[in-house]
Amino acid sequence: MKVQNIRSTPTRKTIVKAFTELLREKEIEKVTIKNITEQANINRATFYAHFEDKYQLFDEMIKDSATNILKKHTKEVNIWNEKGIECLFQAIFEYLQQVKNSCPYSYQNLFPLLRVKMLNALKKHLESLFQKSDVSDIHEFKILLYSRILYDAAELLVVEKTNLSQKKIIKEVSALLLNKYKSM
Repeated sequence: MKVQNIRSTPTRKTIVKAFTELLREKEIEKVTIKNITEQANINRATFYAHFEDKYQLFDEMIKDSATNILKKHTKEVNIWNEKGIECLFQAIFEYLQQVKNSCPYSYQNLFPLLRVKMLNALKKHLESLFQKSDVSDIHEFKILLYSRILYDAAELLVVEKTNLSQKKIIKEVSALLLNKYKSM
């Protein structure tokens, strides 16, 4: 039986810290429960009392991080304009860059897991933003599309798949999302 309702026990923090340190050294697929338990100086039963597997551990680590970083970057600007789009882009970029820097051997395998969390957080943020602005022509499809455009643009920059500068990417994404894009 998993330990219930103990978000921050010292043992849990030790397990998270050990896992984080291991992710700095090797890919998530190569991190074993044995590695984690040895690094945390605990036994397997203790690990399994807290987590089902390393993927649940990872999920717990990132559970609120996407939402928190969006809130941090958009607390001053919470409107759908170029500045708001820039703030959202910066949040996603920072989120992914932190993972890339912290987990240089496994970030590419972690990005698909992070993508799901960030897209959900972006969707919720944009839904509340557009509801607050009382923009009636924004439909769920557009919100999902906007979220993916923002995320993919930031990921392209982090994984160095584009030669465009961050400033140029933000300008292009803003033009596209604000319907100011001129055809090529």
